[in-house]
Amino acid sequence: MKTIFNGKTIAKGIIILLVLILAVICFKYFNDPSNVHPTIKTVFSKVPFLSKATSKHLNEGKKQDILEEEKIRIEHEWAEIESQKQQLADKQAQLIKKESELEALEKQLNADKEKLESTLTNIKDLARYYELMEPRNAASILENMDDDLLIQLLRHLKREVVSEILANLDSKRAAAITKKMSGL
Repeated sequence: MKTIFNGKTIAKGIIILLVLILAVICFKYFNDPSNVHPTIKTVFSKVPFLSKATSKHLNEGKKQDILEEEKIRIEHEWAEIESQKQQLADKQAQLIKKESELEALEKQLNADKEKLESTLTNIKDLARYYELMEPRNAASILENMDDDLLIQLLRHLKREVVSEILANLDSKRAAAITKKMSGL
């Protein structure tokens, strides 16, 4: 009868057993599977009593990798949020500046409007005074007046009064005033 266990088989078995024991000791000693070479991890995962420990460590390593990736992603998103926050603050500062400029322009427009309304009221009052005068006397006074003011006064007078005043003005001046009033 031939024996199953000859000297070579026993020596191979002892060597394999010693390598496995050494591997288990190293694995337990270094306990961080991320430092272990993938080939060794594969070998350990095929050994029945080591497969659970190896898969546990592999899962922990994968979880750690996932957490690191998530951390990097969150840091990137946070940096993006900070950048957008700064852009928003800049836009808000620009809007505040534009708003104050618009308010200043609005105040200026209101002041100009009040001044124009006051000037228009004064011109209307003056027009009423000139309507009450004799056209010849009004023409002699208006002859020395600035063209723009004269045109404004004439626009607020009745047509009959305007025609009589223009008839009493110097003909060249009356022609120039009429041309300006027509917008040509």
